[in-house]
Amino acid sequence: MIMKRIAMIFAAVAALAISLGARAQGVISRFGIENPDKWINEVFAKGKLPPFSFAYEEISSGKFITEWQFSKKKLPSARKGVVEYLVTWTDPSNTLRVSCDVKGFTGYNAVEWTLRFKNISRRNSSKIAVIRAADYKVHEPSAAGFTARLSKGFGGTREDFQTEEFDLRASVERSYTPEDALSSKGASLPFYNIIARGANAGAVMAIGWTGRWNASLIGTTSIEYKLRAGLEKANFYLRPGEEVRGPLVATVFWKGSEISAGENAFRRFVLAHHSPRVNGRVWSPLAGGFDFGNPMRARGNGYLSEDLAIATVQRYKQLELMPEVFVLEQGWNAAEGDWRANEDLFPEGLGNLAGQIHAYGSKFMAEMSVENIGRGTQLVKEHPEYLLTGEKGQGYIFDFSQPKAVDFMCKHIASLMHEGGLDGLVCSVSGDLGRYWDSADERDRTGLVEMKYVAGLYRFWDYILKEFPQCALDNSSAGVRLDLEAISRSVALLRQGELTSEATQCRQYCLNMFVPLQGVVATDCRPYEARSCFGGAFTTAFNLFAKGGDSAVLRARQSEWRACADYLLKDYYPLCGTTPILHNDIWVAEQFHDSKTGSGIIIAFRRSSSENVTFAAGLQGLDPNASYKLYDFDTKESVSVSGAQLSKGYRLRLEEPRSSLLIKYELE
Repeated sequence: MIMKRIAMIFAAVAALAISLGARAQGVISRFGIENPDKWINEVFAKGKLPPFSFAYEEISSGKFITEWQFSKKKLPSARKGVVEYLVTWTDPSNTLRVSCDVKGFTGYNAVEWTLRFKNISRRNSSKIAVIRAADYKVHEPSAAGFTARLSKGFGGTREDFQTEEFDLRASVERSYTPEDALSSKGASLPFYNIIARGANAGAVMAIGWTGRWNASLIGTTSIEYKLRAGLEKANFYLRPGEEVRGPLVATVFWKGSEISAGENAFRRFVLAHHSPRVNGRVWSPLAGGFDFGNPMRARGNGYLSEDLAIATVQRYKQLELMPEVFVLEQGWNAAEGDWRANEDLFPEGLGNLAGQIHAYGSKFMAEMSVENIGRGTQLVKEHPEYLLTGEKGQGYIFDFSQPKAVDFMCKHIASLMHEGGLDGLVCSVSGDLGRYWDSADERDRTGLVEMKYVAGLYRFWDYILKEFPQCALDNSSAGVRLDLEAISRSVALLRQGELTSEATQCRQYCLNMFVPLQGVVATDCRPYEARSCFGGAFTTAFNLFAKGGDSAVLRARQSEWRACADYLLKDYYPLCGTTPILHNDIWVAEQFHDSKTGSGIIIAFRRSSSENVTFAAGLQGLDPNASYKLYDFDTKESVSVSGAQLSKGYRLRLEEPRSSLLIKYELE
């Protein structure tokens, strides 16, 4: 019955969206964005259509919002180079206030905003629906058409995050929304680069919503296109005093002729303004794991005891392999939703393990699924009012839509972390959260539980980050939560699972375009395998107790990553282009370039079926009149090459299939 009612509501919303038809949209361009203060004042102005839309009383906001009471206030900003405004529109009956938190970023040609709705009256509001936090046309008079570039979402295969391109011409419309309410699972990551052909310019739109966002890319003319982004499901009224927020939407305007000019502009923006920091610096850790497949591989760390865990830490120390942080994956706790240590595996809790880790100068993170709650657990018995129940047999999820529940979870998890000596948290989630949200929605209030849940989840994440400032979170849940809000708080320490090294290369090659602060867990210390996992972060889970192992080889992989770590957060160039790289008969090559120093690194792989001994790598961002010294990490040899030759196509050489190169270059 509930599902039937929900289906009827969504059908009504769809009919409403259709009935709104073609409507007025705000128009924006990159011109003047170098001065974000001025740009914001021109775009968010009295009497002008804002770059968002919604329906109120079944009428599009484009038809009435310019008549609403308007106000704009510049706010003090704690961050250098950031201008902030609070812009509001209030309806004539003084019932609904729509607010927009707008920020502009000097030096990054970027602007972002978050939409909020609040009932400021003593009666229920009318229905709010079809929320599009971004709804605008982009005008580029010098364009000769547009190309849209995006990355696929997570699906658990080697096709994850592969790049797609298409011609965004008139009458073309592509729409995307994630699967299972997981923001990067499904057809697309919520990052879109629209390239203005012939103009050496474009714009990247990014969505920050760790739930069911939607996005539409719509071609109109050769000099204009439409972008829309908002909530997949929203049709509700607000009670007196009630307030909700929508997705964060950021637009980064860029200029440049290089193949990755847009993605690099976005990477710089993300690293400057949407990446977690420890002691004032972007946190890019070398992490150490426990699940190296010995003595018996189990799901999670089901067979990892306290003694073995402590022995593993001691072994890291003995072999001079100490990481900045140790990461304990799930399986250590009593049950899903019960975050006390499993007494059979850790009879004294995590304190002894944490003490050993801290004694060696490292930090300690553990994985908790704070959203999924198992049946029969302590939380179910003591606080059933803080849980959401899905369909029969689904179990529970924690209800982050309730402020009191969020307060409880903040204090509860922080207390357990302090007790266990944890410095940071790995947050994982499974299942389709949307089913729980939909089941909990009240009549005529579709989408409200999701909106409040996501906002509550952000409040929980921010609380943990403030309480434990020495580590960032990992809330990527192995790659299914990579939206702008999530990556702002997270270092994505992705699991490789059963994927091959080639599949990992495929994922890293494309994910680097939009998500710089991530890396895959390496369980094999051979160069080809380990280098396939290099990213802005890196986790080694090598078998430290293997017979005949060579600790020098293990240290070499860690040393290589440390030598490359800073470069892995610089400009990124996929040297094989942006087409999918799924086949094993090719080379895969990447360049990371520091434009300030003129130095960088090249990582290249000759795959197992490739018959080509050489690969012509046309490096980007170099001075053709300069000379560069190239250092090979394997041969320990250096060679001098002109910038012109490197840019034209420098021949990389590997004699054997399934081998790799790691080269550092710098100006002579």
